[in-house]
Amino acid sequence: MGTSRWIMRSVGSLLLAAAALKAWGLEPMARLGVLSTAEAQLTIIALELFLGLWLWIGAGGGAKALGPWLLAVLTFTVFACVTFYLGWVGQSSCGCLGRYSPNPWYAFGLDVIVLAALLVGRPDLTALRTSPRASLAANAYPGACGLGSVTLLTLLLALLPTLGYGPVEQIIANLRGQRVTIQPSLAQVEPGAPGQQREITVEIANWTDAPIRLIGGATDCSCTVLHDLPITIAPNETRSVAVRIALSGQPGIFTRKAAFLVDDQGFKEIGFTMTGRILKNSQPRDIAGGAR
Repeated sequence: MGTSRWIMRSVGSLLLAAAALKAWGLEPMARLGVLSTAEAQLTIIALELFLGLWLWIGAGGGAKALGPWLLAVLTFTVFACVTFYLGWVGQSSCGCLGRYSPNPWYAFGLDVIVLAALLVGRPDLTALRTSPRASLAANAYPGACGLGSVTLLTLLLALLPTLGYGPVEQIIANLRGQRVTIQPSLAQVEPGAPGQQREITVEIANWTDAPIRLIGGATDCSCTVLHDLPITIAPNETRSVAVRIALSGQPGIFTRKAAFLVDDQGFKEIGFTMTGRILKNSQPRDIAGGAR
């Protein structure tokens, strides 16, 4: 019983820490489709907070430990599937810990370890085997309340633009005091050999009530903005900007910082990070890069 309590509270603490890091950095989950949106990220944060707290409360043992344990097993099974897929297709960051997200294979290993720990430290399942209906009913109310709250939050986030509050990205930017934002802040570059060129597209949003100008770029690598500069971005407008990067360096995963120079009540830089993989000249791109 003591081992089960310790494991459940450790997993709960891990989920609470992951939610805090996501909320602080709010990085897209490796640009994985719908999971890249701010609404999806906030929903995941709410789910992790609820499950983390439920694991702490339910770790006392007895019938109330069954619900959070089952949901934790299901959640980390889904996490493991997602991180395995991201590692398989060659993503360099899982996005699961905000700005400090590890390589997907490391995250997958952590998910597997957590699943193994949950199985080892499972609560007493005797009541579930003898009277499954009563055991599940004892956990139905807190589970329904928590998941219902997460669902309501998702619906509220989806309705915010129609209620006149603007997109979620704008609300987050206003809370952080950001006048201009760039997404994704972690841009994935397609694999290529040294000397080859690749293109990425980022979106620059102006959340102010006055136009701003994109003057140029300041980078530590060979990048070119594929637009005539300067670019004027109207108030509350988002513009897509294409950037060409010349690949260089030794084979392997690279991470490079770049920044745009904008004129917004004075000149300032807004930065982002590019990550990808340098291939050997003889290494086929479709094998090394994986499906994308």
